[in-house]
Amino acid sequence: MTELHLLHLLLVVGMVLAPMGTHRALLPPSRWNGVAHGLAALCATMGLIFSWPLLCLAWLAYTAGSFARFLFERRSRLRSPYELAVCIPFLFSNISAVWLVGGSNDLKILGYGEIFSYYAALHGMFLGWMLVGPIALLALQERPYRRLYLASAVLCLVSFLLIALGIDGLAAIKPLGVAGLCLAIPAAQVAFLRTAYGTHRVAFVLGCVSLFTLTLTMTLAWQNELGTLSIPALLGVRSMASLHGLLNGVVVAPCFMAAVVLDRHGRCSEPTRRR
Repeated sequence: MTELHLLHLLLVVGMVLAPMGTHRALLPPSRWNGVAHGLAALCATMGLIFSWPLLCLAWLAYTAGSFARFLFERRSRLRSPYELAVCIPFLFSNISAVWLVGGSNDLKILGYGEIFSYYAALHGMFLGWMLVGPIALLALQERPYRRLYLASAVLCLVSFLLIALGIDGLAAIKPLGVAGLCLAIPAAQVAFLRTAYGTHRVAFVLGCVSLFTLTLTMTLAWQNELGTLSIPALLGVRSMASLHGLLNGVVVAPCFMAAVVLDRHGRCSEPTRRR
């Protein structure tokens, strides 16, 4: 497996899983949601596998259309900061889609080639969409630590912007963005675990797995940045992609998203059970 193959695989996993959290929770129920999601993911997957880059535009059309529909459906409620917070995962979904299109079509956005464009797409998809998305969903609910979830979601957005600007030239501000993410995401996960403990066992276990693995990957990332850890390449793929990226993409983000969705579903069904 080459580095490019691994990136393609993670992108496909992200396209399949990411909308199952935010889009299904925030958009009105409709069979066309699932149809549009499936067709867009299939087209983009074929575009990546068979080198038909124009097909990846279907994914951008899907994310942009979903965001437009969300804004239309909630246009009367977007004065609340908690409602505005759930715009953040939609922003990340579109940013990720732009990088996916840029990488597959070799558009050299900000001078980045195919590989680094895919890395940008993955960060937007997994960290920005699949991790921050559930945090924004938590902020939308009437529950403990609501203000913490709101602050964490906003801090994640600001931190991503600092990292993006730092990579593109202002290197001094990149550590601020990394520190912001290292503070915001674990704080939100710990708060979630405090409320999920004793109420939804599966959600609590999944949340613990996500937090533990996130702590591991953050430790690896910091040691890699400081040059205090050297991990050999795995199957010819650089260590931070094969280990750090794989764990975040397959364990951290999906587990936390599943935990929040399960917990949310359990809370919504409680009144029905009581009746």
